[in-house]
Amino acid sequence: MIQPKIERVVPVYPEYMHIQWSIEDPNGAAGVVEVSRSGSPEGPFQVIATNLPSDSFYYQDFDVAKGGLSQNHWYRIRVSSRVNPDDKVFSDPGTVELKAQPHRFRLARKARRDLYVTLSRLNGTIFVLLKKKRFGKRCSTCFNEFTQDVVLSSCGECYGTSFEGGYHDPVSIWGKIDPTVIQQQFGMQGISEMAMLGFVTLDYPLIDLEDILVEMQTNRRFIVKQKMQTQSSGIPVHQDLQLSELARTAIEYSIPVSLSNDSV
Repeated sequence: MIQPKIERVVPVYPEYMHIQWSIEDPNGAAGVVEVSRSGSPEGPFQVIATNLPSDSFYYQDFDVAKGGLSQNHWYRIRVSSRVNPDDKVFSDPGTVELKAQPHRFRLARKARRDLYVTLSRLNGTIFVLLKKKRFGKRCSTCFNEFTQDVVLSSCGECYGTSFEGGYHDPVSIWGKIDPTVIQQQFGMQGISEMAMLGFVTLDYPLIDLEDILVEMQTNRRFIVKQKMQTQSSGIPVHQDLQLSELARTAIEYSIPVSLSNDSV
């Protein structure tokens, strides 16, 4: 059964509202996505985007900035079924966190803005985020429909994710890598050590474990191993990640990424 969910709604002052979602789709039946906006969680909702690909995971609402990002806005998505286009599933409405507490919201907004300025003008670097697909059509090359297993971890079609294409379209973000931290792991073979890199970025888009980050200037690629969010007045303002650098022979290096230096 298809189950869409609004994950985050973040005002990116002064330009747009960032809406991010996930879709639970165990049978790979999700079709096109539609985004709607309302001034109330009860509606009525106005459709603002249609026919988004089934593997899309976010939308940037620029029109809402004309009326002010500080107003209350609620969003929901509707996902159609590829099996039966007449079947359409709505998510619950989602809005900006703690919108009812203006003082706390303004503090978080300032903290988010300060970090953006620091990363974009002082010590940050442009990275490409490759979000691992967790829903959509299964890979026809390596996924066994009967056992529900991946039979080829180095598949060149899905890169071992089991979903067609492997990763969502690249998204450029600002981030900063911190010095290497050596972490000890205890296992059956005794103690092993793993070199982990700290990484800080804004709180949008949301980054999950096993997503890939690509350093634009060098094409170094990292996989996300741990994550946490830092909050200001109870509102998330940035993400702290622990990354592990991938070997140059890893299948993830075959994912095509444009290494231009366009700003985000």
